[in-house]
Amino acid sequence: MNKSIIDLIIELKKGCMEDEKHVRTRCNISFVEYKGIMGIDIEERMTCNALAKKMGLSPSRGSRIIDNLVRKGYLLRMVNPADRRSFVVSLSFKGVKIRKQIKQERNNCEKRIIKSFSEKEVELIKEGLELITKIFN
Repeated sequence: MNKSIIDLIIELKKGCMEDEKHVRTRCNISFVEYKGIMGIDIEERMTCNALAKKMGLSPSRGSRIIDNLVRKGYLLRMVNPADRRSFVVSLSFKGVKIRKQIKQERNNCEKRIIKSFSEKEVELIKEGLELITKIFN
C-alpha cells in the first residue's frame, strides 16, 4: 500500500517526538514548556510576549507557561531595561542544561535517520523536506 506524504510525515514526526518525550518526562515539562525552552537561545533575553509568539500562544496563555517555567527554575524573569513596565526572560542554568539535553536527543534522532542513507540520499531528503516546509512559511 502506498502511503500518502502526510502519513509519512506524521510517522517521521512520531518517531522523533518519542525521543523528545523521554527528555520532557524526565524533566517534568509539557510540550508547550518544551517549546518555550527551545524558543530561547542560550544567553538570549526576550520579552514575554515575544516568547509567547514563538510558542504560538496568546500573550495570556504564554504568560502562564512562562510562569510555570520560572517556577520550575528553567527561566529567569527580570525587569526589561528598555521598558520598566514589562519583563524579559532568559534561560537559567537549569534551563540551559535541559536545552542541551533536548538538542542532544534531536541530534541522536537525526543520526539514526542519516546512518541508513548515503550522502546523496540525505541531500535529496533535505531538499524534499525544505520544499514541503516552504509551503507552511
